[in-house]
Amino acid sequence: MPPLRPLARSLPPLPDESLPGFLLRLAFRLDTSPAELAVRTGLTGRPQEAAMPMPLLIGLSAERQHTFATMIKAADAEVDAMLLDTYSDRYPPAQPSTTGRNGQVNSKHRWLFTRSTRYCPQCLAGHDNPVERAFGGAWKKTWRLPPVFSCLDHRRFLEHTCPACNSLVLSTETRNTAKRMPRWVEDNLHPAQCRAFIDRNCGHRLDQSPVSVQPLPPKFRKFQKFLLDLLNPDGPETVEILGHETTPAHYFNDLRSTCQLLRTSWPNSRHLLDSPELTASLENGLVDSEGNISQSRFLRTVSDTPQLAARPHAALLMAADRLLRAHNPDGFAGHLRILTGGADCRPSKVGWTRTFLDTRPDCSEGFLRAVSSVVHSYSRTNLARNLKEPVHMTRFRPEHIPQFLEEDWYQRYFAHMEGTTTVHLRRTVALRLCQTASGGSIQKAADRMSLFLPDRVDKFRLADCAKRIHRWARSRPNPLEFESAIRDLAAELDARDDLIDYEQRREALQNWSIGPGPWEKISSRIAVPGGGVAPGGGFPIDRTDRKRNIASVILWALVTQSEHVLAPTPISDEQDLQTQKKWRMSVDAVWARIRHRTTRPTDDQLITALNEYAAYLTPIIDRGETPSSDASPWT
Repeated sequence: MPPLRPLARSLPPLPDESLPGFLLRLAFRLDTSPAELAVRTGLTGRPQEAAMPMPLLIGLSAERQHTFATMIKAADAEVDAMLLDTYSDRYPPAQPSTTGRNGQVNSKHRWLFTRSTRYCPQCLAGHDNPVERAFGGAWKKTWRLPPVFSCLDHRRFLEHTCPACNSLVLSTETRNTAKRMPRWVEDNLHPAQCRAFIDRNCGHRLDQSPVSVQPLPPKFRKFQKFLLDLLNPDGPETVEILGHETTPAHYFNDLRSTCQLLRTSWPNSRHLLDSPELTASLENGLVDSEGNISQSRFLRTVSDTPQLAARPHAALLMAADRLLRAHNPDGFAGHLRILTGGADCRPSKVGWTRTFLDTRPDCSEGFLRAVSSVVHSYSRTNLARNLKEPVHMTRFRPEHIPQFLEEDWYQRYFAHMEGTTTVHLRRTVALRLCQTASGGSIQKAADRMSLFLPDRVDKFRLADCAKRIHRWARSRPNPLEFESAIRDLAAELDARDDLIDYEQRREALQNWSIGPGPWEKISSRIAVPGGGVAPGGGFPIDRTDRKRNIASVILWALVTQSEHVLAPTPISDEQDLQTQKKWRMSVDAVWARIRHRTTRPTDDQLITALNEYAAYLTPIIDRGETPSSDASPWT
C-alpha cells in the first residue's frame, strides 16, 4: 500500500466535536464518503472495514492518532480532543478497554452512547460563520455521555430521534449489520441529514427541526451545569457524597449504581421519582436504551443501560443525585434497605445487590460504607459466591475485633439502646464488625472469630445472637439506629493506628493457664474477715485447682476481651467428666456475679490481682512472644 499523504484540504475541528462528526463534515467538504475518508486518513486499512468501529469513538493508539492528525493537518492535541477518553480521569466509562469481544466495547462502556447519540438541532445548524453555514455545526462528543442531557446554550433538552421518521440518529443498528455507522459509504449526504434507512432513506435535515420546544427548567439547568463542571478537566477536584469527600470519577460510578438501583427496585422507588415521564416508563417494566419497554430476560443488563430519551433520564439522574449528596448516610442506607426489598430481604436474592457485588464498581468511601452496612448484614451461609468478599476494604481486619465487644466501645455506641440483652448485643456487634472487614455471612464471621476453639456449638450460639438482635433492631422506633452505630464504630476503627491483634492473644493463650507458682501468689492476696470464712458464715477460701481454673478463665477473658464460655480450660480438661461439669458451673457463677456487679469481697480481691496479671501479660503477647505459665508480675 502506498504511503499516505496529507489531504489537500481539511477543516479545523470545532470545540467539543466528536470524531464521527468531524468525518461527516470533512467528507461533505471533500465530496467523498466518510468510509473513503477513514481509509485516506489512516483510521482503517480497507474500505469494507471503514464503517467506524465503535472503539474508535473512545480512543486511538498513539501511532494512529498521530497519523490521522498528520493527514487532516491538525495537531495531535486537536485529534485527542475529539475522543471520549479525554474524560477517562473523571468519567470511568470513557476509559479505553481491550477486554471486549473482538476489541468491541464491553459492559463498562454501557454508560456511553456508542450505538446512537443525542443532539441539539440548533447546535447542528452551527454558528453564523462561512464554515459552519456551509458544512454545519459539530456533532458533539459530550452528547455521547449519558450525564449530558441538555444544551445549556439553547436551554433545551437534547433530542435522540429524527422528527420525520422517528429513528435513532446515527444508529449503528441496521437491517444487515450492527456496530457500524449508517450509510457510511454514501457521499452525497449533509452532515446534519438523518441517515436512517431501515424502512426507507430518510434524509431529513436534523438541523432544521422546529425550535419551539419546552424550555429547560431551572433545576435541570443547574444540575446539568454541576455535571458538566465535574466532567471538565479543570473542574472541581472533589465532591461530597454521603458525608465524605470523593473524586468526580467515584461520583459518576456512584451515580450509575444508584440509577440502576432506582430502576431495578421499581415500584419501591416510586416515592423518590418526581417525573411523570419516568414513572410512566417504569410503570410497565424496565426501559431499554431507546426509551422502550424492554422485553429482554436480561433485566440486569437493561437496568444498567441509560435511556437516550433525555427527559426521563435527567429525572433519574437527579433522583440518584439527591440520594447521594444527602448529608445523612443513614438516610441513604435506609432507602437502600427499602429499595432492595425491605429489611427481610436476603441480599443473595436481590438483583441490584448481586449485580453490584458481581461488578464491584470503584465507588466512593461514603457509598461503600452505606452499602456495606446493608449488603453484608445477617446474610446466611448459602450466599452467591460474590457476597463472600467485603464490599468496603477496611484498615481493621477480623483479628482486630475481640470476640466480645470491648466495654468502652459498647458504652459509647450501644449502651443507650434498651430492650435487648447486653450479651447478645455485644456478641452481634463483634460479629458484624468482623463481617464488615472480611465479608461473607454471619456464620462465616463466627467461624473466623472462633478459629482456635474446638467446640462448634459455641460458634452457632454466637451466630444465633444476630437473629435476635436483627428482630430487635427492626422493632425499634429508629430501625436504622443500630446499623448507624455499627457504621460509626467501624469508621472509628478504620481511622485508628493502634489496633490490637486479639487473634494473636487468643492463639498465644490457647493452651495456657495460671501456673502453681503465680497462683500461690494470687491466692495469698485473697483474705476475708473471720479467719478464712466469708461474712455471714460462708464457705472457706478455696485455693484449689478449681479456683485456679476459674482464675485462668477470667484472666484469659481479660487479656483477649472475650467471654468465659469461649476460654480454653486445660486445668479442667484433666479432670473427669463429672468434675468438669461442676467446675464449668463454678465458672459460670463467678462470671454471672461479675457481669451483674454482685461480686463478693473475695471476688474483688481475685479480680484486682488478675487485672495486674493481665497488664503484665498483654505487652508480652503483643510483642509476639508466648508467656510462660510460671511467669507473673510478682516473680
